[in-house]
Amino acid sequence: MARLELDAGLSSVGAARHWAADEFLRGDGRGDDHELAVLELLVTETVSNALRHGRGPVSLELSRDLATGGVHVAVHDGEPSAPVLRDVDDHATGGRGIALVDQLAQSWGTDLQGAEGKTVWFDLVPLPAAA
Repeated sequence: MARLELDAGLSSVGAARHWAADEFLRGDGRGDDHELAVLELLVTETVSNALRHGRGPVSLELSRDLATGGVHVAVHDGEPSAPVLRDVDDHATGGRGIALVDQLAQSWGTDLQGAEGKTVWFDLVPLPAAA
């Protein structure tokens, strides 16, 4: 498992995305451009949410299952309340982050840790190889 501590500013989002991509590619070389793009998008959304709506400290963890090529990502922040899956209208300029996680991750959830905050996590698995 690899871990990155993030600064409180939204400028940390780009650093988190690049770090996660590097960690993903550093693994066993599995994964394709689509999987990398989904990972980058969901890291961007979960880290952005933690920095906008959470409290510090914020950290990002990434681990790979070498047997399956799957990826587990966890974002921790000091805010003890869970994120909300919103139903936003088509013209809204925000509020879709958790909906993207819900649609694109194989699984996701929130581990509440009381005064210590929460961890929002998601799992990605490789797409089946094309026949």
